[in-house]
Amino acid sequence: MTTWSSTTLVRVADDYDREMGDSGAPLDSRFGRYLTQHINDLWDEDRTDPKAFLVWAWNVGTGPIMSPGYVRVRPDLGSVRLTQSQEDGRLLVVIETPVQHGQLAQNVRPPYSAMRDWETDRYSYSSDGPSRLQDPEDESKPALLLSATLRLPADGWTLHQPAGKWPVEELLIDDAKQAVAVAVAGINDLAGPRVAKLIGAEGGHW
Repeated sequence: MTTWSSTTLVRVADDYDREMGDSGAPLDSRFGRYLTQHINDLWDEDRTDPKAFLVWAWNVGTGPIMSPGYVRVRPDLGSVRLTQSQEDGRLLVVIETPVQHGQLAQNVRPPYSAMRDWETDRYSYSSDGPSRLQDPEDESKPALLLSATLRLPADGWTLHQPAGKWPVEELLIDDAKQAVAVAVAGINDLAGPRVAKLIGAEGGHW
């Protein structure tokens, strides 16, 4: 898998997906099992719509449906979702993330002393990137837990065109994996630098 970095927000766990397949066959896929289980959630008219198909495949390939997901979200983020605008149907990327006090510019940090903040989850472990954040364990002291929602239109992406009919499961899996791969690359390119400025090394230096 791709290594986490300040601008890498999502990645695909393709090797794990194949390893966790039931049969061990080269084309077996854990993601594929979930896709077929949830195929009825995809409307017939959306099966050839690149945006609707991508949103469906993304939802299937991430939590809470798949855990761990075919698409992995960087542990220090909350969630990375894809949706379509109710206004005009455009594809939107929605990222929700905790924001620690120290990641804000000095002059806009909370005006309180001894206020608890998000804490690193001491029971989670990541050998190649940031750890998950959690509520402070000490609940006897006040806490101010800030979070941000970043919503970006994905207008410039060249989306994968799904076939719409899949006589064998492998063709559905291939369409879904290609659609998701476009989104993973697009999210890291579009949102990665913005998130890095919010909660990465550049945090507080906008």
